[in-house]
Amino acid sequence: MKDKLSGAMKKFSGAIVQPIMFMAVTGIILSAGVILRMDNMPALLKGMGDFLYNLMMNGGINQLSVIFCVGITVALAKRKKTDAAVVSLSMFLFFIYANNAWLTSHNMLAKAGAFGLSGTGQAMVLGVQVVDMGVLLGILLGCICGYVFNKYCDITFPDAVSVYGGTRFVYLVLTFVTIALAIAMCYLWPVVNNAINACGQFIESSGNLGLFIYGFLNRILIPTGMHHLIYMPFLFTPVGGSVKMGDTIVSGAQMIYMAQLGNIQHISALDPSVKYLMFGFSKVFGCIGIVLAFIKTAKPKNKAKIKGMLLPLLFVAVLAGITEPLEFSFMFISPLLWVVHSVLDGLFQVIVFVLGCRAPFSGGLIAFLPILLTVPMQLSKWYILFGVGLVGIAVWYFSFVFLINKFDMKTPGREDTGETDTQQSTDSKSNALGDVNDIIEGLGGAENINQVTNCFTRLRVDVKDLSKLDEAKINKFKNNGIVKKGNNVQIIIGMKVQSVREDVCQILHMD
Repeated sequence: MKDKLSGAMKKFSGAIVQPIMFMAVTGIILSAGVILRMDNMPALLKGMGDFLYNLMMNGGINQLSVIFCVGITVALAKRKKTDAAVVSLSMFLFFIYANNAWLTSHNMLAKAGAFGLSGTGQAMVLGVQVVDMGVLLGILLGCICGYVFNKYCDITFPDAVSVYGGTRFVYLVLTFVTIALAIAMCYLWPVVNNAINACGQFIESSGNLGLFIYGFLNRILIPTGMHHLIYMPFLFTPVGGSVKMGDTIVSGAQMIYMAQLGNIQHISALDPSVKYLMFGFSKVFGCIGIVLAFIKTAKPKNKAKIKGMLLPLLFVAVLAGITEPLEFSFMFISPLLWVVHSVLDGLFQVIVFVLGCRAPFSGGLIAFLPILLTVPMQLSKWYILFGVGLVGIAVWYFSFVFLINKFDMKTPGREDTGETDTQQSTDSKSNALGDVNDIIEGLGGAENINQVTNCFTRLRVDVKDLSKLDEAKINKFKNNGIVKKGNNVQIIIGMKVQSVREDVCQILHMD
């Protein structure tokens, strides 16, 4: 049981890596858009910046759910990957339309308020209003599609109905599974939503402990999309506090702050509810510590490549407060690091508030600049934020370095030790590393290979009979180690592993 669970987790980790690897490119383009759209830029450049920013946000970051659904399904599929992609995309569309149809027909659609559907437990996905499961929807559907696809993609029927066999049968089965899931979530997800709202009431009444829980949940729930249900009630409803402003009662931390900002010259202190606007601390200081830790722990020959991948993601996190491209690069590979990251997020929000900082800091540095200019320093005490921030960078850095080394976590850049910059691919069957046929023969031949995948630096192969493994033959192809776990063989190749996997799959006629 333990080996099966471990094997399943390894397959999931390898699958989740595939869509994540494209997010570095998204981060680069997003960073360029953030810079170009700054207010002091010429109108032409600002227009280009708005275009790039909106493109990457709406087409990339905001569509992670469908990207993960297709990416995970294709990565898990052992063969016929083109069909797997079509099936998974179809099932994602079936889910959102089935979910919306059920919500509509049973009068369960939430009403949009002044801030849209935020905090209602529902959201717009590809223009369709559905239950707000966030990225968890794509991950869940991707895993289900991958499992069912592998189980039934080779099924055959008698000639009269043979057209309904194979991947068409997978499509049929998954259609009913997806519809059932879409209907079930109409009832299950509101329960989760209510639990989140009850948690909000507890947080507000628990002082600094509540603030820690607020920060922790607001971070750790990001993969599920439920973090919106944490912060939105505090920002825009009486859960976050209420203040009488003249003849009007203003509720919610964000609304209270905006009301006070309009009368900033005549107030002596910002309302304590501003503490719920400080969840940008980890977006800047935490992310800096994390990236420095990843670079520090990367294998020497990989440091340059890791810097090229991570620094653009860090830039967009610090500047714009958009952390998903960076955080998704490790949260599923090393869940422990994600938990520690979330704990530190909550802890430092409490520390900053207890020390007297009242600066609303929920995004990146660009969003913080107007606060520096409009809120008097004696009210915001922003210098506390940056003083504690330096300490925060060190804490994140040393915590991550210790855990990565202690548990030998395979964070980006950790798996390869000997790749050189001069290694270049030459053709589909051989390159400077050697002939990929040596890998196939060393694994017992094509008939002994079930599935071939890869992570950042390892070629992962499921074989039928491990006794047929010939390590001497495999080692004719330059590598940095062979790891065996059950019937799974991992060959540590390096950052060029993607092209090696493609060459192997081409020879084996695998999709």
